[in-house]
Amino acid sequence: MNQKVSLSVIIPVRNEEERLPILLTALHKQKSATTEIIVIDGCSDDNTLNVICHKKNHVLHSESGRAKQMNVGARYARGNYLWFVHADSTIDFDFETIIETALQNRNWGWFDVRLDNQKLIFRVIESMMNFRARVTRIATGDQGIFIRKDNFLEQGLFPSIALMEDVSFSKKLKAIGKPFVSNIRIKTSTRRWEHYGPIRTIFKMWSLRLLFFFGVSPDWLNDQYKKS
Repeated sequence: MNQKVSLSVIIPVRNEEERLPILLTALHKQKSATTEIIVIDGCSDDNTLNVICHKKNHVLHSESGRAKQMNVGARYARGNYLWFVHADSTIDFDFETIIETALQNRNWGWFDVRLDNQKLIFRVIESMMNFRARVTRIATGDQGIFIRKDNFLEQGLFPSIALMEDVSFSKKLKAIGKPFVSNIRIKTSTRRWEHYGPIRTIFKMWSLRLLFFFGVSPDWLNDQYKKS
């Protein structure tokens, strides 16, 4: 007899053949039979689909766009709890116990983030990210947002915008109560920071967030993000 699913891990991907195997291996090592892993591919044109099929995952297909992909996964999910994880994350902790315990008392939450580069500047950056999130109660996707499925559906899913869907949704979630913030850290890749340079990336991301705050179109912001 199949066990009832409690937690659904939702991973939107596009062209993640290098990083995705690391995440999937870690998740399958940690998970129990009450957790399902849902991978939503957004029209990858590399070897991502073959990577997904090597593990016992639920594989879905969607238009490209992180918000659209995560919403497809959430609608499909059988778990009472949803955990949204980026493909370039690394998991080395008992995520099931942390999330399920947290969501027995709170409606949503996230993890502090750890950047996977050992240079001092990345310790400073991650500290700023974690401090900002705790003060504003607004999380980003890198921090692994988790939420009760009923609350997720009641809040109308992620907005179908090209960028800042996590920030926009976090703002809405303030209405359903104080989030649980775990000091256990989810590790995320610094590949973009390393490619474009930490200072330039900080300036670009903060500029985009500020423009979003003042109502600039997410489509335009996404174009600028891709150019950066």
